[in-house]
Amino acid sequence: MQTYSISQVAKIFKITKYTIRHYVDEHLLVPLKDEVNGYYIFSEEDLYRLYQVITFRKIGYSISSIKKILVQNDLVNVFEIAENKIQNKIDELVEIKSSIQEVIQAQETTNLNEIYFCEKSERFFKRIPKNLLEEGQVNLFTASNSGFVQLENINYLIDKEGNYVTYSRARFDDYDCKIYPGTHACNDILVADEQSLEKQIEVFKNDHLIKSSLASGSGIMLCYENILKSLAYSEETVFTIEVKL
Repeated sequence: MQTYSISQVAKIFKITKYTIRHYVDEHLLVPLKDEVNGYYIFSEEDLYRLYQVITFRKIGYSISSIKKILVQNDLVNVFEIAENKIQNKIDELVEIKSSIQEVIQAQETTNLNEIYFCEKSERFFKRIPKNLLEEGQVNLFTASNSGFVQLENINYLIDKEGNYVTYSRARFDDYDCKIYPGTHACNDILVADEQSLEKQIEVFKNDHLIKSSLASGSGIMLCYENILKSLAYSEETVFTIEVKL
């Protein structure tokens, strides 16, 4: 039977001798020891066991878990469980990647502080109850516990007098207000605080086209935090303002 030194095993598996010694210390490997020089002697069986250990480490098992696994005779079930766990992780990573791509795409298609036009479908809104508000702002903790609203569903409808009313996106069969479909003039603005948001809204409102649309239409502006676009900034927030033309 052919045997190998620790240096040879390290080169075969492209790992360090320290790692192999660690596995020996943890009794995952039990090689023979040369009584003369004290060097470890690894058999083909030891190499097979090391291959198993490395495989389970790559999967993500801890040393203590591998010890328990290797006392079993049939490991098929262990690999099946591992496959399901890895697939779940892959699915999670694919979902995360998709979210990252959405954020990147949102940045690539955004020109801040420039009015643009887009077609919007009919949208429904429900007024957020006063008990979920503090000084006009949504208490996110209370709102989340109530299950009434999520961060990305908070919208502000601004009337001709400049009054803000806080709404949440709603269903078509349970709403307090709706915005009709059609072409909307929009503007994405980057703001650091509430004061700068109000100033930007005033600038938008006083644009000739916007002023004309407000006068001839409902006079309502829609304002909301654009979560996807905001994620690319650490200290500022992107808000989108809309007016139906």
